[in-house]
Amino acid sequence: MDKQRLRNLTTGRLHTEMDHVYQDYEYITGSPGIMTHMLPNIHKAVEPWLKEKVPDPEYWDGEFRPDLEGDYHLEPMTKEESDAMFQRYGNFLTLFHC
Repeated sequence: MDKQRLRNLTTGRLHTEMDHVYQDYEYITGSPGIMTHMLPNIHKAVEPWLKEKVPDPEYWDGEFRPDLEGDYHLEPMTKEESDAMFQRYGNFLTLFHC
């Protein structure tokens, strides 16, 4: 995955195109059809997995760093990881829609 596209997901700042955010969450989760209203909770639900898979501090500094170039090897979630992420996602929905 392009480093700047990955930083879209880790820093909470847009480093590339907004379409990349949708595409990359779909790639990571293996679930097409991510919609705008889903992004805040998908972000929170994917974050623990991302922190495990991408431990490098440069991805979590919250800074805009256009100097970072190249790719970061990131495989999509396994079925089990995706199921756990959607469980977290569902928990966020329950918390905010009671």
